Amino acid sequence: MNVIRLFMCVILFAVMGQGVANAAPPPAENFGKLPVIFDAALSPDADEIAAVISLKGKYLIRISELGNASANPKLIALGDGVKPAYIKWANDTQVILSFWQSEKFLGTPIRTGYLYTIDTKTLKGKILVDPTKASASDKGSRIRNSSIFRQYNNVVVDWLEDDSDHILMAYSDEDNNNLYPDLRRVNVRTGRSAIVKRGMSGVQQWYSDQSGEVRIGQGRKDNSKASWVMRIRDVGNYEWQDSDEYPGLPANADIHGFTSNPNELIISAYRGKDTVGLYVYDLSAKSITRKIYHNDKYDASGVILSKDGHEIIGAHYVADTPETEMIGDNDTILEAMRRKFEGYTVDYVDQSSDGSTVLFKVSSPYDPGAMMIINGVTGKPENLGAMRPELSPNQLGMAIGVRYTTRDGQKIPSYVTLPPTITDNSQLKNVPFIVLPHGGPYGRDSKRFDYFAQFFASRGFGVLQMNFRGSEGYGKAFKEAGRQNWVVMQEDVEDGTRWLIEKGYADPNRTCIAGWSYGGYAALMGAGKNPELYKCAIAMAALTDIKDFMRDQNDYRFGRASVKSFIGNGFEDKDDIKANSPVKIAEDMTVPLFLAHGELDQQVHFDQFLRMKKALKKSKAKVTYMDFEDEDHYLSNEENRIKFFQGLDKFLKKTVGVSEFEP
Repeated sequence: MNVIRLFMCVILFAVMGQGVANAAPPPAENFGKLPVIFDAALSPDADEIAAVISLKGKYLIRISELGNASANPKLIALGDGVKPAYIKWANDTQVILSFWQSEKFLGTPIRTGYLYTIDTKTLKGKILVDPTKASASDKGSRIRNSSIFRQYNNVVVDWLEDDSDHILMAYSDEDNNNLYPDLRRVNVRTGRSAIVKRGMSGVQQWYSDQSGEVRIGQGRKDNSKASWVMRIRDVGNYEWQDSDEYPGLPANADIHGFTSNPNELIISAYRGKDTVGLYVYDLSAKSITRKIYHNDKYDASGVILSKDGHEIIGAHYVADTPETEMIGDNDTILEAMRRKFEGYTVDYVDQSSDGSTVLFKVSSPYDPGAMMIINGVTGKPENLGAMRPELSPNQLGMAIGVRYTTRDGQKIPSYVTLPPTITDNSQLKNVPFIVLPHGGPYGRDSKRFDYFAQFFASRGFGVLQMNFRGSEGYGKAFKEAGRQNWVVMQEDVEDGTRWLIEKGYADPNRTCIAGWSYGGYAALMGAGKNPELYKCAIAMAALTDIKDFMRDQNDYRFGRASVKSFIGNGFEDKDDIKANSPVKIAEDMTVPLFLAHGELDQQVHFDQFLRMKKALKKSKAKVTYMDFEDEDHYLSNEENRIKFFQGLDKFLKKTVGVSEFEP
């Protein structure tokens, strides 16, 4: 198991300016560099900003005074292997970083989460909840079993805005996997805790109302079916009841929190439609009492709250780009910024406690974007720094939304990223193309910056990204069509390739398929089943052996349930699974392949790469392999990510050649 190494130093740092356009494409290594700004947070009084930044491949925390450019920022350097999740102020002087590390437990790769708390005045910090230390001194705790290894040490239930010295966390000293975690009030400086509620059978996730009272417990039982559980406590009642007592509130309901009324729970629901909407479930009335928002075309994903957090004033959903829809005459600072930066995606990051100062991120498909801040009094946004200053928008390609029709008549929403040299539709003829299905497989692509797609575009390739059936956000029927039949997902990808060629957009002799995770699986299946369509195939962290993947999941909590959710009813039988596993068709592959994988990949184990490598020895395919020691599913290490893109650049030039559309 890796040792957590965090050390502190105070140095000077200046955010680099926006990159300058060059005639030549950006070097391959520029796509492998970590974002200069990973995340940021405002102190509640808006006097300071804390940001997670990267410098020469290392992560640091930078704390700066707002409105005082002459003051030197403070930097806290993070140790090797620390991977940030988010940063947040607990109060005006205490910053908390949530991070994770790739580790192995009993030979199984896992992600272990931690919180690191920092006093911004003294720059002293510590792991807030350290799994290596006994907590017998904790008020009301039981003696801890010294053999316990706790994986989840960063689960925050409530930041307790009315109690700046504490947060509510969920963790246990009684089991390895935090199966039924206790609810604890934790001091944000010392880490000392007091148990608020003992763990309950089947509950892994707790939800509190806006007063900080924990009202909902949800999760799964540790049985063969991993049955869903929801336990509910009514206002003023200390008894917990099963969700069966609440008609129309299933145990596995998606919960988005409470309104200012402690009886009102915000949930997702279909309510007779194909898409998911947002509704209020009244726990006292035991029924859904009103609709917040429901879009007939796209699934709703969350609510927008007023400055004080008490009123629901809008909703989120994803169309071609992330969208918001305000309710009534409500408006926000962020909505004003969306109007100001038309054509860009404006993402909320953080705000001051009074809501007058807002941090946000602005980006577009061809612009990696910048972190910005605005004060509601002045109304003037200020640029705090570019996310990827080494990538100029002038060196990147435009993205356009398209739809193509599959063999059975389904319209597939998709995006084409063009090489930066193509500025007119008439130029889109016989372009070398990369077909790039997304991972998941039940995620989705949208029209926003994608560094993987832009790498290919900068090399003179068009890039097609399709939301094949099974993708999220387009309603239940669209999603289930893929989950019920994995072959349909493959066929949707294949039909996208044929559409490009039939339209004359893609050069049939210079079209490749690429992907990450499930996308890598789709790339290998495409190369195996339709070699006539592809000049090459690129697979990063790819699923290659479905049966072995299913066995691997048994090493994790609720692994069988995860397999059932992931695989669904996507295959008819064992023979169908075999026929749709790349390792089983590897010996017949002829297309040049590029395979890469991290040895500490938690999502798709490294042995998937090794199995494919062994199976390909019997094939005629020319294969380039890259494996990375101490690396996860995402290539989080900058050095490894740079090597990946440099290797991929060489592979493309060797197998396809230099594109005439490359700048």
